[in-house]
Amino acid sequence: MENLSLLLERSCEDLCEDFHSLKTPRDVAALLDVPYKRFVYHLYKEENRYTSFEIPKKSGDRRTISAPVIGLKIIQRKLSQVLYCVYNPKPSVHGFVPAKSILTNALPHVKKRYVLNADLKDFFPSINFGRVRGLFMAAPYGLSPEVATVLAQICCYEGKLPQGAPTSPVVSNMICARMDRQLQHLAKEYRSTYTRYADDITFSTTVPKFPKALAYVPEEGDEKKLILGEKLAEIIISNDFRVNEQKVRLQDKRSHQEVTGLTVNEFPNVDRRYVRSIRAILHAWDKFGLQKAQEVYLEKYAPTPRYPQQEKSSLKQVLHGKIEFLAMVRGKEDQIYQKHIKKYFELSQRDSIPHKAILVRQEAVHEQTGTSNDEV
Repeated sequence: MENLSLLLERSCEDLCEDFHSLKTPRDVAALLDVPYKRFVYHLYKEENRYTSFEIPKKSGDRRTISAPVIGLKIIQRKLSQVLYCVYNPKPSVHGFVPAKSILTNALPHVKKRYVLNADLKDFFPSINFGRVRGLFMAAPYGLSPEVATVLAQICCYEGKLPQGAPTSPVVSNMICARMDRQLQHLAKEYRSTYTRYADDITFSTTVPKFPKALAYVPEEGDEKKLILGEKLAEIIISNDFRVNEQKVRLQDKRSHQEVTGLTVNEFPNVDRRYVRSIRAILHAWDKFGLQKAQEVYLEKYAPTPRYPQQEKSSLKQVLHGKIEFLAMVRGKEDQIYQKHIKKYFELSQRDSIPHKAILVRQEAVHEQTGTSNDEV
């Protein structure tokens, strides 16, 4: 595919200036360094532009992933690079933002009296073609309808944002900018802290009684079902999102408080089960060897590949990733991290090729001389 490099080499300032100067579809192709004929082919003429498949969610449901073919993916990756230069995230946004993570999302909610979690339902699919087109036409972008249509066509599949396209994360954040601003103001009004990580919304506060404008449990009725506050619900609905009522929960300081998978009662921390899983893998590797441990534990601990063509990570890769995630959350000075990473490297060295070669040589000596390995 000629003239299609993976990334744009211009500065962020130049990309922003060129983006705001877009007038025609040819300008869009030029911005992305794609020959116009090739641009039109990938956008309109190429058949089977996406591969769709399902992966399991933790809840047991299935999530549909739509992965673009390589030509379209490169175009989307370049547009994503431009949009990251153009988009100015609110301080409350932590998902799909450089230098931010689930850890930075959890930190503002540490040692709070109350923590409220809510989940936006069908987050990517609820952002349709019309919303994306309107985003680019509205302030602060103000692009022409023709250009906005082309940009939306790059970003959307079957009339909505596909989960699996490089452009979907940044576009979803751009769509949520108005809601983020409104929810920040709401949090400030009720002496609370607000953050969002993709579709996960979190409010926390130290006030003695949790604000009813955010959430409450009705005094009447047998069921103690948590209800989203009127003001909070109104902002979410007015921004064309819905809340998954099954994932709304209010946690006080006497219970286990969690934000995007991290415990926040006293300090950001991983769940105890997470540490136990690391310990279990290390024990199995130590006792049975890496190959046998992989057969037993890989199905349980290895993440499902994001795309069909990807192979599952080896158990060693999974384990190292889990241990380094522990370091990100607890710090590299943490004793639990140091203990597990030390054991990991000890086992890696034990099972390395040179070590095996030494064992083979010792066995050969043993056979020839009749001595034990301890005596060699």
